[in-house]
Amino acid sequence: MLLRAIADTGLSVDDWTTRATQPLDPFSGQRQGNPEGTLYGEVIVFTGALSILRREAADLAASAGCQLAQSVVRGTTVLVVGDQNVSKLAGFHKSSKHRKALKLATEGYSIRILSEGDFFRLVENG
Repeated sequence: MLLRAIADTGLSVDDWTTRATQPLDPFSGQRQGNPEGTLYGEVIVFTGALSILRREAADLAASAGCQLAQSVVRGTTVLVVGDQNVSKLAGFHKSSKHRKALKLATEGYSIRILSEGDFFRLVENG
């Protein structure tokens, strides 16, 4: 089972060991962004597994000014895409949040789709 999970996600055994020791602590609800942050006014959603705890990513985003949400809607301006567990994608290549963000972008809504690395650079550089 673990070998299949490693093959499906591309994560190493060390990555899986790290994840297994991290507590389950997804951020709950929305968080308001720091009005002094350089990204104030952005509405951000995370999808997929991140290299840090979701709570830590949410804290980074909120301190940079982003409002956090759990689902992609018309007001979403940033989607951060982490590693995708292909067994949870129901035969798709992208998560439902990712697909919804792409659909909204084709309808003319301004939404940026970023990798986790791009998110870290965005937060660092403001």
